[in-house]
Amino acid sequence: MPSYKKHAIFSLIIALPFVHDIFYLSLALIGASMIDMDHHIRKNDLILLAVLGILLTFSLYILKLPLIGISLIIMAFIFYLSKHRGFVHSIWGVMTLSFLLAFSIIGIYTLLHGFNIDEKISLIVISVILGIIALNKKFLLPFFILVPAGIIITENTDLNMLYVFLAILIGSLSHILLDLFTPSGIRLLNPASSKKFKKRSGAVLFILWAFLAFIYVFKLNSTVF
Repeated sequence: MPSYKKHAIFSLIIALPFVHDIFYLSLALIGASMIDMDHHIRKNDLILLAVLGILLTFSLYILKLPLIGISLIIMAFIFYLSKHRGFVHSIWGVMTLSFLLAFSIIGIYTLLHGFNIDEKISLIVISVILGIIALNKKFLLPFFILVPAGIIITENTDLNMLYVFLAILIGSLSHILLDLFTPSGIRLLNPASSKKFKKRSGAVLFILWAFLAFIYVFKLNSTVF
């Protein structure tokens, strides 16, 4: 079973050809890390996620924006109800969770912007909250130093919902891609199918990633020059 360090490094490798902004890279790292929140040892993180969702739901009810918190509560329930390497480690699981988290991030960002809070401060606040919930505690110190510093020196801080979703999705997919190379494999199509996919499927997906990364980087360079 790959360690959290391997998942973290691999998520950045997989995401780097597609996203270069430090905030989106941090979301890829969050995406890769949150997938293992279906493990029983991450129960405290689930409680924190649920509590945050409940607080946001009640706090934002007055502003008629309770869905921001509700989406986090739904995420916590999905993790709680899913067995380790179950639904959460499937294509449908990572797409569902990536959408819910992206929706929450955009909602919180929009809310903070509505209170005239600086865009960079908003991104830093969001990063810190997500880091506390999703990351291994050994990552927190470098994460809290590098990500805010990167956000501060970044020129363009406009948030794009599509990029937010894709960054989280790429990170989440990197996690299950790495898990495909373990002896037990994973059920990629769960719950539609209980078939286990292993190294061969992982190799095919890795080749597909390399092809897409090459095409994207090539087109990006062609546009620049």
